[in-house]
Amino acid sequence: MALGDSRAAGPLIDFTEHRDLCLRSPDLNYPAKLARLIGATTVTDVTCSAAKPAHVISTPQFVGTGFAPPQIEALRPDTDVVTLSIGGGGSHHLPVSVRCAAVVPGADAGCRDNPRAEQLAVEGIATMAPQVDAVVAAIVAKAPNAEVFLIGHGGSIGRRGCWPNMPVSDADAVWLERYFARFNQIYVDAAARYGVHYVDIAKAAVDGGHDACAPAGQRWFEGILPQSPAEPAHPNALAMTAIAEMIADDLRR
Repeated sequence: MALGDSRAAGPLIDFTEHRDLCLRSPDLNYPAKLARLIGATTVTDVTCSAAKPAHVISTPQFVGTGFAPPQIEALRPDTDVVTLSIGGGGSHHLPVSVRCAAVVPGADAGCRDNPRAEQLAVEGIATMAPQVDAVVAAIVAKAPNAEVFLIGHGGSIGRRGCWPNMPVSDADAVWLERYFARFNQIYVDAAARYGVHYVDIAKAAVDGGHDACAPAGQRWFEGILPQSPAEPAHPNALAMTAIAEMIADDLRR
């Protein structure tokens, strides 16, 4: 069972398969790749771009052709694996990142020393933490026997900039990468509280040299100017494979 937002749906990876504003790539996103890796006989993917925590547990989401029901309604008591990517919609990722943007090559926006950027970071984390917690609690309650996997944020921004694809100074890139690590503590805490799994794709991407500044063929995440099919600042097909493999390896342990 796959729940969540665009980081799971895979917008633009295979745009020919998009049927509504959920923009799912049903054969190339990580839920589909995971299903093939573990030989799943039944797969339900209700991921949807722009989904917020409320769209998972309580609120229908407008998808252009109507409204998709709350994603959690697809869960069953006998569901055995659940993946979840949620928390980007409604976070402060965009306003924080914009304050780090360098308008010309070699410029330094200095967001690492910007009090407003720090304030937005702190407020966004504080706002999203209880919402993500509520989603995980609802999933565990409805599918108590399932192995639940929370996929963290980040991975596009590493410890360097590369104008114009990732238009930030190296120093601001380091601060942004640490911001996403701080944000990901939301998932670490929820995983510990409810006994579920946390998938740190950002650390794997950044430590392995797969951020948006990596060369084609090594890059797992696209930057502002995608060079392979994916939404800007989102996982591409290689990232979807990496996430699926990380989850499958965990399930085999």
